[in-house]
Amino acid sequence: MARMIVLGSTFLGNHLWTSLSVLSGMIVLISSLADRGRSRRKNIEAVGFMPWTAITVFAVLSAVISAALAIKGA
Repeated sequence: MARMIVLGSTFLGNHLWTSLSVLSGMIVLISSLADRGRSRRKNIEAVGFMPWTAITVFAVLSAVISAALAIKGA
């Protein structure tokens, strides 16, 4: 009950799933651009350590689920 009162009094609490969907969408955009940059790199040996493809996939999944919950009104 206390959690509902705290979340209910903030903007994020009123629009939790919408905010999460927008945040996930921004992560998708950033990780897609980073993955494109990695695939078009000049030095083929400089791969990097971030799994941009996996980050993109999980961010898209999160964005779709949170958008569905925002539309549903959960």
